Amino acid sequence: MPPKRVHRTDQYIPLESFDLHDKPKAALISLVRNQEIDGIEMSMRQLEARFNHKHNYPWIFFNDVPFDDDFKARTQNLTASECQYVHIPKEHWSLPHWVDQERFAASLEYLGAIGVGKGWMISYRHMCRWNSGFFYKHPILDDYDYYWRVEPDVHFFCDLEYDPFAFMAENGLKYGFNMNILDDARSFPSLWRQTKEFMAEYPDLIHPDADLSWLRDPRNSQEYNNCQFFSNFEIGSLDFFRSSTYNAYFDFVDRKGGFFYERFGDAPLHTLAIALFMAKNETHFFRDIGYQHDINRQCPANLADKCSCEPTNLDDNFYKLVPMESRQRKPDDTCIRLWLGGEWLERDEETGAYVKSGFSY
Repeated sequence: MPPKRVHRTDQYIPLESFDLHDKPKAALISLVRNQEIDGIEMSMRQLEARFNHKHNYPWIFFNDVPFDDDFKARTQNLTASECQYVHIPKEHWSLPHWVDQERFAASLEYLGAIGVGKGWMISYRHMCRWNSGFFYKHPILDDYDYYWRVEPDVHFFCDLEYDPFAFMAENGLKYGFNMNILDDARSFPSLWRQTKEFMAEYPDLIHPDADLSWLRDPRNSQEYNNCQFFSNFEIGSLDFFRSSTYNAYFDFVDRKGGFFYERFGDAPLHTLAIALFMAKNETHFFRDIGYQHDINRQCPANLADKCSCEPTNLDDNFYKLVPMESRQRKPDDTCIRLWLGGEWLERDEETGAYVKSGFSY
């Protein structure tokens, strides 16, 4: 095994091969419907070509209904790796008994009327709840230590010359992201209040090196600034999500009904949990993995010979999920700069522009 590298959140880590003697126990996982076959084919083709054809990590597909034969045949045809197809248990994709159905119906109508993204969709509520509290509980993942979440209709722009799973294992990392942006606060107005209640009730569960400073707005009484890891791309430790600490937090929030009375997303929930229950240096910014999901895209400028995309600025995705008409307060700095901290927050005194502009370092 090569010598352990020092992990830094504010320093470029060169592209090298981080091979371990034993290949990490990891899987590529996707929550996808039969009718999204074209979208997942696109995602698979690109990730296989850029990375997985060299490593052959298995693909595990989850669906709230059984996968049809066409979906199975077309996905297996795209990879030499093993593919497995999982029908999600009904108890992980249904309305909990403690949820008031009339209040839920009113929430669907209200959030749809005010334009909260997918606020009227029942299936989207189940998806957010499943990604928050159930994906890691399925026994098919019992033998795995890491997962890479892959959505349909996403792009992977850059050739990866190392194994991110091995990099995570070698550096003792528990969570990896490649976008950190602002979310529409109207979809989870009570989440921060509930999180503070949890912190007050279970202070012993907070990690001794927890860092919430980048998530709290000093201009707004240290309230949550609504920054989030954009969780449709994430590489993570399954043991972290399986932990009693994380599940105590999920269960606490889940019983309040916010996935149905509001429109809690897994992204802010994951973000707050990661900030509370692990040290910051256990999280990694995969800035070298060029990626696009819908209108959000990031492309590193310093890897032009390995990427098929136009380079993006570090701050390009900051405010794209918040409607222009929203009165939501923006933090003083972009979410990714708040997370990076230090020199990444420095501005030119005359122009107010950031001293460092993006991925050209």
